Amino acid sequence: MQRALITRDLIALPAPGTPVASAASLATVAANIAYYGFALSARAYATLGGAGEEALRAWWGGVEPVLAALTGDDKRMADFVVYRNFPAEVLAMDEAEYWTRQILMYWGLPNDLVTEEEAGRAPLTELPAPRVLHPADDAAPARILAGLLALPARWTDAQWDDVATLVRTPVDLAEVSFVDNRIRLAARLLETGVVARVGTATDVLRLAVALSGGDPGLRGASRLRGFTRAERRYLLGLLEGAPHLLDDVARRREPFKRLLRALHPGDYRAAFPRVVRAYHVLYTGAATGGFAADVERLLAERDPAAAPLLATRPGEYARRLHHLVRTFGEAPDAGPVMARLSTLQLLRVQRHLRTAGDRRWRVFPPRGNWWKAQFVEAGDGLALPAGPRDAVLGVIGAELTRRLAGVPVALDPATAKVKLPTNDAELAPYGRGTVFGIPDRVRFVRTAAYWATGATGANVWYDNSWNFFDAAWRPLGECCWDRERFGAAAVFSGDPTNSKDLDGRACQLIDLYLDELAGAGVRYAVWSLLCYSRRTFAEANDVHAALQWGERPQEGKLFEPGRTQLSFPVRGAALAKFVAYLDLDRRELVYLDANLRARVQSASRNGEQLAQMLPAYVEYLDSLPSVHDLFRHAPADPGGMPVRYDDTDAPVAGGPAYVFRPSNQDSNYAAVDLAPVLASTGEAMVVLPSP
Repeated sequence: MQRALITRDLIALPAPGTPVASAASLATVAANIAYYGFALSARAYATLGGAGEEALRAWWGGVEPVLAALTGDDKRMADFVVYRNFPAEVLAMDEAEYWTRQILMYWGLPNDLVTEEEAGRAPLTELPAPRVLHPADDAAPARILAGLLALPARWTDAQWDDVATLVRTPVDLAEVSFVDNRIRLAARLLETGVVARVGTATDVLRLAVALSGGDPGLRGASRLRGFTRAERRYLLGLLEGAPHLLDDVARRREPFKRLLRALHPGDYRAAFPRVVRAYHVLYTGAATGGFAADVERLLAERDPAAAPLLATRPGEYARRLHHLVRTFGEAPDAGPVMARLSTLQLLRVQRHLRTAGDRRWRVFPPRGNWWKAQFVEAGDGLALPAGPRDAVLGVIGAELTRRLAGVPVALDPATAKVKLPTNDAELAPYGRGTVFGIPDRVRFVRTAAYWATGATGANVWYDNSWNFFDAAWRPLGECCWDRERFGAAAVFSGDPTNSKDLDGRACQLIDLYLDELAGAGVRYAVWSLLCYSRRTFAEANDVHAALQWGERPQEGKLFEPGRTQLSFPVRGAALAKFVAYLDLDRRELVYLDANLRARVQSASRNGEQLAQMLPAYVEYLDSLPSVHDLFRHAPADPGGMPVRYDDTDAPVAGGPAYVFRPSNQDSNYAAVDLAPVLASTGEAMVVLPSP
């Protein structure tokens, strides 16, 4: 429960007790929290001050493992780095010495024979601004769960873990906004014996895949397990009652063939005649027509009937809106359809239309599979006539303004740096393209890739890697396992052989020196993890990525959790993960979370390919809506609800507020969860919590 709270900048505190904890104990706990890069708000610290000594000790015993896990400190990464005196030990070697030692380690020589004994390091004297935690009330877990259920985007693995923690009673699946989330939760409920019903035939397919341990998003081929007789009858019953059964079957013929083959509908001909008919259509190749085929025909014929047909399914209308405007020079039925879309859908369409004319590239990730994404020059393929485009933008803007009319806000322009969640992100709850400013005092960035594979008897690598580019995205070089340095601007900590550890643990560090990178002409630096051994992240027991920054690289421990800016477990069936990139001119870290196509043998083979993909991907990031895009439609009021990137310069006091990076211990507010706001439609106007 503490994990679900702390990741949302809240913390559960112990009840008052006697004897009250001593000032020394409170100071020790505060220092321990600061070690992990967190701090308690003034109100939280005052509450903690009333706790009893034993309660304080027990409370910290529950909190510390959560902070250690969130920052990656629980991995003991420094214990599995080759050169413990990094970076000085590596910088002191020439290339011949480095590779002689490395080859001896590859041959199986113990690392201790070719590395220096670990020396003492100067203590850490600087830390970034802390992440401030505010006290959670008793209703906080229920609010968090409600927000997760309302979220109109796919849950990350961490969010799914929170749902599994917070769900204590049967859930009304109608409250789950996003279909993949609804199916995932339905599968879990069914496995615990709770009846769960889903609506469409495609949802039933998703449910069968989820029950088989596959991806309910249907983003790749999934095996179906053998179902029991009771399960078969249950799934067939859901299919029999599903609307648009033949339409859905026609759209995904091969997956439905596999499903119906597994369900044997012929065993129950009398009970499920609609399913038997669909099975016949699939295997005889009979034409089904249906919604999708009719839409394609009408658009190809430029028949105005396409718009009212699409309007019967608002989500399809939104996806085809750009095509409608290009085909007909207008968007018929736009007003009534926009009122039926969620706020997040409206924002995505709006941002797409606003940026389409300026984009040089079209990006096509089939079913969210970025490994297979195609990047095509747009030409004039994305440009829209200004009049029709502005007319549609006017309809969308009016609808958003109507929904937010009761929410006056004091809006920080910097919230344009905070992107709203996308449907295929895996690592973080905020959206791809979210920007973190690098403080002026920061001189170096350190990234870590840690993995544990178990006792495989062979070496396995998940390589920490950086590629460097100039301002025109021309490749300049890389720092990775086989390019241990990039001049004086980047250095690699040595390539570990994890077969020497009983649990198959290993860690690679890379340091980047920002002034030296800029001096070498680097504008962009792209961070990736590559599955060198062609074992996906999911095939390891654990893979973890972390990014830290600071002023003096030889100061403090090799891995200082208080310096951590990004930290996530890396999972999934991908072979590469592009986590973030640095813009040296702007001094910004930009979150990517992209499973882009890559050669996993080494980052040194990816420069040219990334030079082609990244400009298009960065354009795509710009086309994603932000927190600012949402709240700019609310009435502007200096005394309204604060909507801020951070609260560093001035505390936020009283009432509801949205603060992306809370760092002021004097702030005191009710944090607003954006999920219900983003899930709202015209029928469910935006309502924010009262103070």
